[in-house]
Amino acid sequence: MESYTFADLVGDEELFFAEYWDKKPMLRKNALKGNPADILSISRLDEMVDMEVIRPPYVRVNLNGNGISEKTFTRTVTVQGTEIPDSVIPERLYDLYRAGATIVWSSLNHIEPRLRSFCGLISDKLGARTDCVAFLTPAGHQGFNPHHDPVDLFIVQTEGTKHWRLWNPVGERSSQIGVYTEEQLGEPAIDVLLEPGDVLYLPYHTPHAAAARDRTSVHLSIMMRPRKWEELLHKTVEALTEGPEFAAFPYIGDSRGASVEEEFAAKLTALAAKLGAVDAGAELDRLLDSGRRLEPGRPPRHRPEDTFAYSAALDGLAPGSALRRTGTPLTVGATDNGRTQLTCKGRTIAVPTAVADVLTGLEEGAEVFAATLFPDLPADRSVRNAQGFARLGVLEVAA
Repeated sequence: MESYTFADLVGDEELFFAEYWDKKPMLRKNALKGNPADILSISRLDEMVDMEVIRPPYVRVNLNGNGISEKTFTRTVTVQGTEIPDSVIPERLYDLYRAGATIVWSSLNHIEPRLRSFCGLISDKLGARTDCVAFLTPAGHQGFNPHHDPVDLFIVQTEGTKHWRLWNPVGERSSQIGVYTEEQLGEPAIDVLLEPGDVLYLPYHTPHAAAARDRTSVHLSIMMRPRKWEELLHKTVEALTEGPEFAAFPYIGDSRGASVEEEFAAKLTALAAKLGAVDAGAELDRLLDSGRRLEPGRPPRHRPEDTFAYSAALDGLAPGSALRRTGTPLTVGATDNGRTQLTCKGRTIAVPTAVADVLTGLEEGAEVFAATLFPDLPADRSVRNAQGFARLGVLEVAA
């Protein structure tokens, strides 16, 4: 798949945030180069149906503007003695599609790594949760009546064409979906036929309506809700009050003493002092980073050591394999009888002190050979120890 950037979606980023972000819809024709179907294609959606493991709410059906009961296209199957009550019946899903239904694929970023990465373009830039919904609409049909969503949307056309009409945002941000008649909305601000590679940005409360014309349409709707100041400040206060200074359990009932109120006043003063000392830029960077990893909209990208393939490849680690220290934190604990406790990712293990000394002495990125990593051990034991720490993510294969 082509490698894309946030700028591919929005063009000039300064112009986007100055003129469009949270203000009005934006259209970018031919924004994505290469083959947009590589992001998500009709054939890939067929493969998902063929797997027969995609279940509601990951797949929904909408016909003539109304949702279809999942009982219409699902059945109960038994898998190794466990009943699955809502397994999709492929034939019925295809029948509904042929009847003009739009098939809606929710949270595909949970299922497709390439879509997780694509959504990450937005999450990484905005520090907010994202979620990817795909719409497969047969030619000549409209999926939904004019409405607005309580989220910001980035629309990406990947196959076929779809006619979109967008109106300027209505009212203040809220958590409600709005439904309209065309008479209420008047002339649209944007009226366009989207083709593969075209991108739309819709702020909160942007009324819109879309219909496939002469070609079956696949488009992605990447949903994003920015965090309010209230939420950001809550996270800051939460971090500032994690220490032992705020860990006691006071009694605040009706018969509390004056000392409790005095202590509470002291805690408020202490918190105010901490807030006053916060480096605003550094704290916003921390909040941005935490927002990039918000669940469940975008699960964190897999670390190399968190894949079956990586772990399996380590089975063949050779004495001459070059390894290097990663940035994974390694905490050194107590030493007793020649063994030292090391804690990594919440797991504590006791290793020979000589092994602990080697690992803690390696600088990040420093390369060593598996056989000589632990010079006090025979080569085969050094390799086995190297394998174990590589599986933990403390070491990685250099090549």
